[in-house]
Formats: sequence, structure tokens, C-alpha cells
Amino acid sequence: MAAVACALIGTALTGGSAMASTPVPTDVRTVQSGPTLEAVTLRAEPTTQSAALGVIPKGSKVLIYEGAVHGMYKACGKRGNLWLHVVDRMGAEGWVVRTCVKTNAWPS
Repeated sequence: MAAVACALIGTALTGGSAMASTPVPTDVRTVQSGPTLEAVTLRAEPTTQSAALGVIPKGSKVLIYEGAVHGMYKACGKRGNLWLHVVDRMGAEGWVVRTCVKTNAWPS
């Protein structure tokens, strides 16, 4: 579990603001998919203060490429600090809060 936390923190600390045209997986749990539990805001960076890029509707499947730990939030009835870098079916790419995506690939 400590290795997972270090990997996530490393991702958060080294992930800059530039986004590649296609996300590159950062560990063995990446490129997982899961549906959103509620409509969730897609953001440019893993923070609630980041620009909103759009909203992914409830039940939409997203591909998960990496995670980042950044600040506390409350969403989908839970508190958390883990964000997921995702791409939706329409190709929209950005960050969503972990608590709003159903997946076993990332701790909640």
C-alpha cells in the first residue's frame, strides 16, 4: 500500500500542467475503465479550482490512465483526495474525483 501511495504522490508531484495528446499509462493498474456514479465535472488539472472542461453524465464509462493525490474534496457522498486522469467515450480528457467513479483499480 505504501508503494501505491508513493506512486500516486510521485504522479501528482511530477505531473505538470501540459497534457499529451494521448495519456500515457503510469503503472500496471492504468487503462482500467469504470462508470461514473453521478454526473461528474471533468477538470483540466486535479484540483477543484481548475477549469471545468465539461460534465461527464452519470453512468458513462471512462478509461482511467493515472491517479494523483491533491487536496481534500467531498463528492458523490464521500470525502477524498484522489483524482483520476480519464478519457470518456467522446475523447474528452481531463481529471475527475475518484469518489465518483466505480472501479476497483484505484483505492478510494
